[in-house]
Amino acid sequence: MLTKLTRGNQITIPKPIVEKAHLKSGSDYLEVEYRAGIIYLKPIEVEERIAPEIFEKFQKKMLKKEMGDVLVNKKDAEDLLSKKTKKTR
Repeated sequence: MLTKLTRGNQITIPKPIVEKAHLKSGSDYLEVEYRAGIIYLKPIEVEERIAPEIFEKFQKKMLKKEMGDVLVNKKDAEDLLSKKTKKTR
């Protein structure tokens, strides 16, 4: 399949290839390599990180017990998060 490099050094990956590779626009990352005259695009998983100052702000707000909060033990919380994570993948 043919694609064209734009002035901004961007390319469009043809739809059949996006579908075969199970890529999602706006959420997937690709590693780009050049070896022996061939450009390789490899889908990779990227761990999103939170800036330390934002995480600290989050901790202060979330670790404060407030009226109406529901407390659960660690195992129940892990089980719930595990189930939610599996549903979104």
